[in-house]
Amino acid sequence: MSTQETPPNTNSPEGNNPTANNEGNTQKTQSGKTKSALNIAVSKNTKILASFAIACTAIVGLVSELTKDKIKQQEQQQLLNTLHSIIEPSRYDNDIANDCIMMSSPELGSDKVQTAYIARKAGKIVAIAMTSIAPQGYNGNIDFIMAVNNDGSVSGVRVLKHQETPGLGDKIEIRKSDWVTRFSGKKILSENDSRWAVKKDNGMFDQFTGATITPRAVVKGVKSTLNYFTKNKDSLLTRPNACGEVNKIAPSKDNSITRSNSDIKNEVANEQ
Repeated sequence: MSTQETPPNTNSPEGNNPTANNEGNTQKTQSGKTKSALNIAVSKNTKILASFAIACTAIVGLVSELTKDKIKQQEQQQLLNTLHSIIEPSRYDNDIANDCIMMSSPELGSDKVQTAYIARKAGKIVAIAMTSIAPQGYNGNIDFIMAVNNDGSVSGVRVLKHQETPGLGDKIEIRKSDWVTRFSGKKILSENDSRWAVKKDNGMFDQFTGATITPRAVVKGVKSTLNYFTKNKDSLLTRPNACGEVNKIAPSKDNSITRSNSDIKNEVANEQ
């Protein structure tokens, strides 16, 4: 009897083919090694990036700590320069930057707490420099500071911050124009003194060519602030120094002093 060889089953799946199985296992092994190498690389890069971030944060914190005193000193000097420009330094002998009170009133342009710096000579008040806001500028609020003499006349005005149009409304800045010096020496005769307006509105202050809204807003803001001083002069000039209290305020969790400002507003309201 002859024995016939059984022909290979060409229809059998690769799983039954030893060669195919070996190739599949090799591919799986190589794939696993590739994935493992990729995971290691990703993990390594993640650690490097994390270390870099931590190092950068530490450096930024260190630089901030080392420069904070210098920044504070520069801010203090800038404040003094502004105060000196609206109150002649020879007129007072106190530490004006650290002799201040807090105020809050709609007449100061918003419900924001404002600061007033007191100038004294031999213990007697000679002037008060009040921060305030003109809320109706062409492009928004115009922050300014105005010094008022003890007799109610304006010692000087300077714009601190604004967003007015360059070449037009920015003439309210002292470095662009002397327009803001026109307030010096002026007094307000009554709460509704019609002279306190731009000439286009029959007042005594010039407007800018092509830009009336900006000077109109500043004149209105200065007038309102001066009215506030006139009506509250007695209570303002008898308030205790608030600068030390503000410096001792502990920051909240978000590093803001909103709650502290609110507390100060309540105290101010109680004093009025």
